[in-house]
Amino acid sequence: MTKKKLLSLFLLVGFGLIFFFRKETTSTVSENKAVSITTPTISADRKVIDQKMKPIDRSPASTSYVNTPSPDWEKKLVTSLKTQGGNSLKEIKVQKENSLVWLKDENPLLVESVIVTLINHQEMESSFRALVDSQTGKVLESWDRSIADPANVRDGLRIKLDSRYSN
Repeated sequence: MTKKKLLSLFLLVGFGLIFFFRKETTSTVSENKAVSITTPTISADRKVIDQKMKPIDRSPASTSYVNTPSPDWEKKLVTSLKTQGGNSLKEIKVQKENSLVWLKDENPLLVESVIVTLINHQEMESSFRALVDSQTGKVLESWDRSIADPANVRDGLRIKLDSRYSN
């Protein structure tokens, strides 16, 4: 064999090995990423709503959700509201209405639709509806303040919306 042929063969085998090891390293990294992303099993009872909270018939194109449901979301919500309300609140009731998938900016987010009732020390009630993150218990959107709200329970309580989900 001539030196040119031997050099060509050496370079060909060398580039082949480099390509092979580089491809293996890349696939290993992508496999690690795929393992770290959790895809929760979502039951069929979760309805899908769009960004304006209107029901839609289509399911999300992506099965990777922004969050993962936690059984502690309700406790986290109550703790957050108690912290914000301070001594002005006697009791907080959370009534779950639905579990939903919210397509906020086309990113499927698992949320809970709830009615929050706040009771002060004079036994006056005020309630509102909210969409709550199924993982963190953070209030993402709130609406429907009570029309008859003589106690103004919410005046001292400003619900802090999670900035990651608002415009």
